[in-house]
Amino acid sequence: IPNLLVALQKGKQKATMGDMKSVGNSIESYITDWAFAPQGAAGAITSLQQNWFQPFYIKILPIRDGWGTIFQYRRGAVNTIDQDLYTIESYGRDKVDSGPDTEYDVVSLANFNNDIMYSNGLFTVGPRVKR
Repeated sequence: IPNLLVALQKGKQKATMGDMKSVGNSIESYITDWAFAPQGAAGAITSLQQNWFQPFYIKILPIRDGWGTIFQYRRGAVNTIDQDLYTIESYGRDKVDSGPDTEYDVVSLANFNNDIMYSNGLFTVGPRVKR
């Protein structure tokens, strides 16, 4: 049973990371066209569900992670050098903003509570990937 529970959580984690990467790729395409990240209210990624972003840059915008929590979206300040920076965040299984600041090893079910962050084309916080 413990192996099954870990496998279920790992599947949710991988699906979450895949969705985050898809959204990140669409944001990168937007930045290529406009030279800044899409403007949306800081917080829920649902602010990107506007006609100018969806469906042109991504057909269907994933808004929830594998555990059912809405992704969080932040972008750099407008009219600054940071206007092309962005972050997409999942709060993990516990749905609380409390993850570590770097990569982490998934060695127990508790590690699925850690946050996952995708910033500017890279996972900046998330499970360590086998190389």
